[in-house]
Amino acid sequence: MKTLIRLCACLCFAAAAAYAAAPGDFFAVRALSGPAPAGEPRLADARLDDAVFADTRPGFPDLRVFDAAGRELARLVDPLYTVVERVSRATVLAQTVDLRELVGNRIEARFDLAPDAPFADGLDVRTPLDDFLRTVRVSGSEDGRFWKTLAEADIYDYSRYIDFRRTEIALPANACRHFSVEISNASEERIQPLVQLVQANGQDQSRAFEIVQTPFRMSGVTFFRHVAAQADDEPVLREWPPAAMSVSFRSSSKTTEIVLDTRRAPITRLDLETPTRNFNRIATLQIPALSKGRKVWRTVADAIVTRIDVAGFTTNRLSVAFPEQRAEQLRLVIQNADAPPIEIAAVRVYGPVYRLLWLAEPGGAYRLAYGHDTVAAPAYDLLSIRTALDRRIAADLWQIAPPEVNRAREKITVPFFSRPVVFGTLFTVAALALLGLLAVAVHKTTP
Repeated sequence: MKTLIRLCACLCFAAAAAYAAAPGDFFAVRALSGPAPAGEPRLADARLDDAVFADTRPGFPDLRVFDAAGRELARLVDPLYTVVERVSRATVLAQTVDLRELVGNRIEARFDLAPDAPFADGLDVRTPLDDFLRTVRVSGSEDGRFWKTLAEADIYDYSRYIDFRRTEIALPANACRHFSVEISNASEERIQPLVQLVQANGQDQSRAFEIVQTPFRMSGVTFFRHVAAQADDEPVLREWPPAAMSVSFRSSSKTTEIVLDTRRAPITRLDLETPTRNFNRIATLQIPALSKGRKVWRTVADAIVTRIDVAGFTTNRLSVAFPEQRAEQLRLVIQNADAPPIEIAAVRVYGPVYRLLWLAEPGGAYRLAYGHDTVAAPAYDLLSIRTALDRRIAADLWQIAPPEVNRAREKITVPFFSRPVVFGTLFTVAALALLGLLAVAVHKTTP
């Protein structure tokens, strides 16, 4: 019996795998064109247009890429971001080779960078102390024999008087592998800012000299360098003009209602254009939803829209920003209260640019297929594509052929006997029937 159950499970799995989506299963199929890669696969990038958004479900479960042979390819749909250079700090490994106290309340420590460590452009003197002021002189050597002074600066903690602490020393560009860090008492000239803080706090200036002469305790020195890397910053926005717009004034609710046919475009911001001046109103953004089979409006975000234009002061905040929405319609409700309605000249709609990414083979031809009410989201192996993105490998820009004009927008459904569940069930039933017949035959032939 257990063997039969395992066999049934295998048959079900095989049946599910036997059905694969084909371009003809989807509402629209459009050709993809772009530069032919030479020698090896390259990352391809096609920007999605309003026609794709209008006929795909949120999250793009019904969007596929096929090659010329009808094979489905791994693809990624991702927003396009502006790229900025961000500087981060990376620790440079170093080993303490000597630590000693010198006359005059001084400390000297020597460090060697790890053999494979990069050069350092700064260091941080770690100490658990508060209320201190010391002068640090950093010397460096490339070979351990010839030394030169790299930097001299103060480290301090004035937290008793002001929230101000500094324990880092910047280093100029250098190729040193060996460092000497000498920590000594600050000179009288360098003490003067601390003296002024102490006196401003109502204490005698002798307190400043006590702070300077207090023995210093160091728990370590950390070397670091600054590393610049490119990073995603903000989504690239474009205008997604609505297919239609209606404006109505509701006297009963004292509101202005603006309904936009956005056809599932990805929207994150609305900009109002109005000649009206000197107003401040609450605006509520809503999207359609179903409640007990009825269409209702669900609130997504609230904002304040205002325009003030008086002598000596002008402000103009007419944007409503919100989390990305892909809906057939958006409704903006403006509360007028007892003020006259705002005249709406236009509403401009903005949202992120989305790109379709896949790996294009040399000489390959590809088609984009999309639009299906029930197909499940694919589960692709996207490591290669994500690795190319993480490494900032430039993608080749491809184009999506224009959509067919006046094509009927009937919903695409898979024929009943071609649906994966139905197909798998029939396949399993047939297989079990065959196994039953074989079992009967074997039983009859057994003495």
